[in-house]
Amino acid sequence: MVRAAYAVFSMAAALWLAAPALAQTAVQQRAERTEELFNWYYASIFGTGYYRIGEEQVAVLRVPLRYELRPASAEHWGIRLTMPVSAAFAQFDLRDFHLGQVKTQGLTVLPGIELEIPLRQDWWLRPFANLGGGWEFQGGGSSTIFSLGATTLHTQPLGEDSRLALGGRLAYAGYSAGSEASQLVQFSLGAELAVPAGFAIAERAALLVFQLTGSAYFKELEFLLPSTGAMQVSRELELGIALGVRRPFEVLGVTFDRIGLAYRAGDNGLRGVRVVASFPF
Repeated sequence: MVRAAYAVFSMAAALWLAAPALAQTAVQQRAERTEELFNWYYASIFGTGYYRIGEEQVAVLRVPLRYELRPASAEHWGIRLTMPVSAAFAQFDLRDFHLGQVKTQGLTVLPGIELEIPLRQDWWLRPFANLGGGWEFQGGGSSTIFSLGATTLHTQPLGEDSRLALGGRLAYAGYSAGSEASQLVQFSLGAELAVPAGFAIAERAALLVFQLTGSAYFKELEFLLPSTGAMQVSRELELGIALGVRRPFEVLGVTFDRIGLAYRAGDNGLRGVRVVASFPF
């Protein structure tokens, strides 16, 4: 009886002592596949800014290149080619396991097509489809990224100088990198209010723009992290403020009518700050 109890105690002690080593080995193996840790789709659509969830910290620079093949009119739908390019720098903090920090630099290119369908005056429907890729420079990994869906936008003047915009987005999207694959369904609603700022910028009437956007993920947004495994985000909320103008600027084929900052918060500690250069619908 004493020997049996001693054997059980010895086995339990051995497992307890081995547990940190096993965890450390698992983390090390997962950290070696940095291209599979990176959420390629989210980084490609987040915009210029910074977000964090768990150990993952990502800084993104996004350039939304586009070319209009045909403007929308009463007789024709509008057709636009899009090619958002995002450069991202990710960092996974593994100090708890004494493994240092896993870093990855990535580039995503997501070419696609967008239609612009006028439903009524000041109300638009924009179906879109994108298929592209991502490349991770540290380990030479890559991914395939896709998105398919539609956005809608309605604008309403409020008096002579102010306006209200309401927008929505439904998308099925995801990525495949190595042995990891992730798909999601995203539904977003947003509103913005633009009011006169009382001065002009480059002979354009200036506006103060307030934005509120919420997103729900019916097939959850997933982040694969080195030490904690998968973390899911089912909803997020973003609040932004920007200084805008009535007539947009165009620089190197990129059109923007405002500049500002937005703060984003989601499940499981997802937090982000990004640059606002447009209403995302």
